[in-house]
Amino acid sequence: MKKQIYVFLLTLIFPFHLSAFELFPMVNFFSDHGKDSSGFFKITNASLQPLPVEIEVRKRQVTGEESEVLIESADIFIFPPQALIAPGASQTIKVQYIGSPKEIAESYRLIVSQLPLKDEMGSDSIQMLFRIGGLVFVSPNKVNETVKSQLSTNENNQSVLMIDNVGSSVVDVSKQTWNVSLDDKKYTWKWSDIEPFISLQYLVPGQSASLLVSDLTQ
Repeated sequence: MKKQIYVFLLTLIFPFHLSAFELFPMVNFFSDHGKDSSGFFKITNASLQPLPVEIEVRKRQVTGEESEVLIESADIFIFPPQALIAPGASQTIKVQYIGSPKEIAESYRLIVSQLPLKDEMGSDSIQMLFRIGGLVFVSPNKVNETVKSQLSTNENNQSVLMIDNVGSSVVDVSKQTWNVSLDDKKYTWKWSDIEPFISLQYLVPGQSASLLVSDLTQ
């Protein structure tokens, strides 16, 4: 029996070079209407074999610090939904938002899945197949960026910096600065300080992130 192993890579901030293909850009920002409601992704075959892929989009549900939940959605049109990419070549994918007008920014996961090639090594071979997940953010024209940051205590009684997106826009954490007073000391933390300790760069409305203060003050 042919065995297939899928490796799912979420391209949140950094590119991955372990897979048979690359996705660019990893993040795209769309409007919910007009000329800015569409854009393009490029899939590059970095392997020495033809690369069959399938592209699909799922809507992300994200609340607080919980992991994303992906649900079926017809909000995004993709063309082509499948492609066969020659070694070293690229395929451009058009992505367009066709859903209803939005009140707040929302996000979608663009999933590119490598499909299996015809087995040339017999029925007992193992194929390692890759999936890469990019991000699509869709926003209305009028949004407000409101970030709430505070020092708090987690369930382990550790001091944490809580970052909450309480506005209606996507928040780019890399553009934020935090001025904090703690134990009679003052700290200024920028993206370069928190980047090693956070797994995401963008927060959608209602999403939060927390960082251990001990990591930031060491």
